[in-house]
Amino acid sequence: MYFLFIISLILAAAGAFFINKFGAKLGLVDYPNYRSSHSIPIPKGGGIGIPSGFLLISILSKSHISIWLPAVLIAFLSFISDKMEIPPRRRFLLQLLIALLFLNLINRYYLFTTENIIIFVFLTLFIVATTNFFNFMDGINGIAGITALIAFSFIAFFSFYIMDDKNTALMSLVLVMGCFGFLPFNFPKAKVFLGDVGSIFLGFVFAVFVVKLSITINIFLCVIMFLSTFYADAIITIFYRLKNGENLTKAHRSHLYQYLSNELNYPHWKVTVIYALVQIVCGFLAIILYNKTISFQLILIFVFGLAFIIVYNNIKKDYQIS
Repeated sequence: MYFLFIISLILAAAGAFFINKFGAKLGLVDYPNYRSSHSIPIPKGGGIGIPSGFLLISILSKSHISIWLPAVLIAFLSFISDKMEIPPRRRFLLQLLIALLFLNLINRYYLFTTENIIIFVFLTLFIVATTNFFNFMDGINGIAGITALIAFSFIAFFSFYIMDDKNTALMSLVLVMGCFGFLPFNFPKAKVFLGDVGSIFLGFVFAVFVVKLSITINIFLCVIMFLSTFYADAIITIFYRLKNGENLTKAHRSHLYQYLSNELNYPHWKVTVIYALVQIVCGFLAIILYNKTISFQLILIFVFGLAFIIVYNNIKKDYQIS
């Protein structure tokens, strides 16, 4: 089994190395603009080795088609997005169709009851939202790769020791090793970016694993906390942008991590480490509270969300005053 992890690490590193060397010739370059947190052109799409390893090992380990087919399709769509601009509405529609494909393949909601229809719609939107939230949060060196490493480590632990779902645990560890292979090219200094092929893929697979594991609401509330920092930053930012009448399809840099990096001039590595440490604490607390009642989990989500809002508003307020 260990050789599977080595394959994932090598393919992820090879993909990042290849894009670092030939990204410019392939037209895979992220040029800085007013939204960017970097000041020089950097090759993007360096995360291509992560879905490549995921696909290969899915086939070698005989994983169910519901795990690898939608993930490969989302990675392919995202690679095209790295190459050329896909209009947001068209990209959203394609992501929606791929999410529907996954839910159809797992064949869990085949009875057309009102309850199942509501759950089906919610999970479809949850998958697409998580996919894009992860992409929104991939804006500074290391933050997406390290957060994914932490999130999938928790998924692996939860799957293996609590759910006895060895395949999900295996594929989560494959992604952990993929992140390890990629990160030397992106953190602390970025030679390449994950690109949509990396960040959208990772967000999609995280959401897919959440849905696959969540046979109860108790499990769902636990595992979503493994990506709590990204959910909080993305949702709160969207809320304030809507409140201010902004166009959500337009590029921006209103996320908390962007304020810390750009307006307050925190080094990227410090912001990434802060987010990582908070995520580790939230993940452990979620697992500790899993065997408690749902009330404890809801309290954790509420307290964390409230604390994040307070920090978010205070940092932006202090910046505006200064």
